[in-house]
Amino acid sequence: MKTPALILSLLALLSYNLHSQTKDYKSDKIAITNFLIKYCSFEDCNPTHKEQADEVNIFVRKIFEKQYSSDHIPDLITQALQLFYDNSIGVFEDLTDVTRMTIRRSISYMALAFLSDEYRYPAFLEDARGELNKLAPDLNGRMLLIVNIIELYNDLKWGYLSKETISRFQNDLKDKEKYISDKKFIEQYKNIVDDVDKKYEQ
Repeated sequence: MKTPALILSLLALLSYNLHSQTKDYKSDKIAITNFLIKYCSFEDCNPTHKEQADEVNIFVRKIFEKQYSSDHIPDLITQALQLFYDNSIGVFEDLTDVTRMTIRRSISYMALAFLSDEYRYPAFLEDARGELNKLAPDLNGRMLLIVNIIELYNDLKWGYLSKETISRFQNDLKDKEKYISDKKFIEQYKNIVDDVDKKYEQ
């Protein structure tokens, strides 16, 4: 009696994974990379720290624009880890310094997630969220939504998309949009997730 149940379970799991793999999400992945190039950056108002902020921003832009071949990925992973290390100093001048370092570390994790294979990216995304959750909601909302978009990209890439994940991303926007003043950011995030949702439901 156990054998038919096991076979049915395996077939259900297979069809679940194939559901997102058989759909064409190419335009959505392009929209996601354009979104990341535009929004995944850290603007530092303090000129003293501008050089370090620019270093992180230039690096992640290169990652999202895919200005590299697969042979370069190990070196890029090393660079991302170095950026994380450089922004792990535990002595802070003030609260702004805490925010600055925390966001830069989270961006390093996002870069690692984008560069990683299907077995490693979830861990780096979890680490990025863990860093950002150390900050107050009015400081981390936008970056947490960017982590969602990187997760969405990887789920599309590796065929792990689920309705539960899409719903979580939509609910996260409802929770966090009150802390985000950039309406274009909110609109583009919503459009990306809603478009993927429509295709998933077809």
